Amino acid sequence: MSLDKAKALAANGRIAEADVLFDKLLHAKPKNPVVLTTYIRFHNRYSRKFRKAAAAVGSLVAQKPKSAQVQALAAETYSNCNRLARAEKHAAAALRIDPSNPDNLFIAAHVDAARNRPDVAITKLELALALRPGHLPSLIQKGRLLRAAGQLIAAADLARDLWQSYPNNMDVISLVFSTGRIDADDPVLAYLQTQILPRLEKSGGVAYADALKLLGKAQLDAGAHDTAFETFTRAKSAAPMHRDEAAYASFIHNLTNSLTTADYQDGTGDRSEQPVLIVGFPRSGSSLLEQMLAGHSQIASVGESPALRILCQATGMRSQNGADMVAAVRQIPATAAHSFGQSYLTETKGETDAVRVIDKSLHNFELLGFFAKILPNARIIDMRRDPLDTCVSCYLQPLSAWHSYTQDIGLLGRTYIQYRDLMEHWSQVLPNPILTLRYEDLVTNSEVELRKTLDFLGLAWEPSVMDHANSKNHSRTLSTAQVRAPLSKNAIGRWKNYKKYLDPLQSAVSGLYRDGWNGPYR
Repeated sequence: MSLDKAKALAANGRIAEADVLFDKLLHAKPKNPVVLTTYIRFHNRYSRKFRKAAAAVGSLVAQKPKSAQVQALAAETYSNCNRLARAEKHAAAALRIDPSNPDNLFIAAHVDAARNRPDVAITKLELALALRPGHLPSLIQKGRLLRAAGQLIAAADLARDLWQSYPNNMDVISLVFSTGRIDADDPVLAYLQTQILPRLEKSGGVAYADALKLLGKAQLDAGAHDTAFETFTRAKSAAPMHRDEAAYASFIHNLTNSLTTADYQDGTGDRSEQPVLIVGFPRSGSSLLEQMLAGHSQIASVGESPALRILCQATGMRSQNGADMVAAVRQIPATAAHSFGQSYLTETKGETDAVRVIDKSLHNFELLGFFAKILPNARIIDMRRDPLDTCVSCYLQPLSAWHSYTQDIGLLGRTYIQYRDLMEHWSQVLPNPILTLRYEDLVTNSEVELRKTLDFLGLAWEPSVMDHANSKNHSRTLSTAQVRAPLSKNAIGRWKNYKKYLDPLQSAVSGLYRDGWNGPYR
């Protein structure tokens, strides 16, 4: 067995073979620092099997706790696993040992970004770039962070400067497209159409699909509704996302037919009222609500925290497995429920002393059964938007493979109904206070809706929540530019531009429109 051979296999794209060889090497030399380091880097940067990297990194840190390189590698590993509190600890250790190392600064900035602290991350990236000018990953990350911080002009200028030097880099092109509207005569768009797409079409796959989604975004900006819809459909065909619809339906059925009010009458968990979950379907207006609420002096936001999902995994609960969640809710000891609640608070609180801390990981709606067991007093806001507008917007966005239900417009509608069914069930059985808000009301009658929301959160009115464009919050979602723009009703009823494509969607959600498609939704 040869470490050099394993590295060569990885470098040549033979990932599965390299994976097998790295496992054999680690089994033969489980405490060898060189083997451990190379094994962890392989899984962080090639196989993307982050849990395997995390399983090995503790041993390496125990052997070399004073190595800045090892601490930085641990920070990278835990960040990849979304174990952000641990990642932050190791990033800080790396900087204490070697504060002028640009790699340490880069990784620390990455962790700060994940912790929703883009301003702090930008400062570290600028220090790293002063030490290593022109480092492309640092520059791309800086552009993303400028965008998250609402500095859209600066982000766009940086992105276009980078494109001049790296016209074929898809991360750079994606950054350009994410920082503003793309005009029909934009040279980056022309290059994408004439150079990038023809080259990628030959091999197809994810890279081609991602490029098509960028083209679709430009077509949406131009108001070319039919062309954009067809382009996103081509992108989904180029890189289909698998969805086990039957398994997900079983998951929802298990939760709605098993967990009852009786499962929450034992009073377990931490009694903190600090957490506020905003849940719902993507593209429902949650980023706008988060941006508004974060303007309040006593509200902070951690963005889309993975904390709850990680805690569920720590119980042994499998993803989207209803039987596992039911068992966890019913079997968790009171002391463990309280400990898990405190762990969630530690992971999401960070350095803030805010009275309320928002976690806007929307798909936490699937995990509320466990959340209620560990934090029964925490508040939950269910953000809704017209189902047709929501689903069409989801279809026309470059959402990740996690959102595989966006692969098909009919599947989108069926999944939306499952979300609504589950939220209706939670509202009946959970001890947590739950408030349902509608995007349309938030846009058309902002002050009334925000006063209602602050009252729900137990906080006094502050006019600053109306100034969402200048909120201290940093949105890292697809809606960054939109949530800093003046409020507009233009997104209401946008589904009508795509009506001829929507028969499968309308069939799925018809029960939510009792008075017809132009009437209010339920």
